[in-house]
Amino acid sequence: MDRYRRTINPFEAMAEPARRRIIEVLASGEHTAGQLAEAVGGEFAISRTAVSKHLRILRDAGFLDVRAEYQWRWYFLTRDGLERLEYAVEQLRQKMAGGLGWDTDLRDKRDPLGGPAFDGRPVLRKGPGREPARGRRGHQTSAPRASDPEAGLYPVLPVVGPMPPT
Repeated sequence: MDRYRRTINPFEAMAEPARRRIIEVLASGEHTAGQLAEAVGGEFAISRTAVSKHLRILRDAGFLDVRAEYQWRWYFLTRDGLERLEYAVEQLRQKMAGGLGWDTDLRDKRDPLGGPAFDGRPVLRKGPGREPARGRRGHQTSAPRASDPEAGLYPVLPVVGPMPPT
């Protein structure tokens, strides 16, 4: 089970509105699967099976855990899932602080992918942050103008087969 908890992104787990609602309901305390299916299923018009799948995704992501008591399954929130979500938000804040854009203090453009890497090696220019390059294949050197009758905007196609009567 721990293998799944490390692979599911907390944003992915919280992306579904029904899963966010399950988290909101469980924030008030533990509930049975039946209670959650009745509340969330009725609100989102989804089946008990769909609610059960959402519970499993949230459990695999580490947001909640379950305990068995006779025939009931009691679900409750764990601190691990919320801590992972807070950590992911903090990572985004750090990336945003050093991200692309105009630096008003330096009066210059910031591009963390544009300069040398932290270890002194140059950054390979692949993907975001590289300079735009002109295409080499299929490049049209000049565009025909509509005002030029010889431009060939409406080419005459050859007639194949018998000519229609006039």
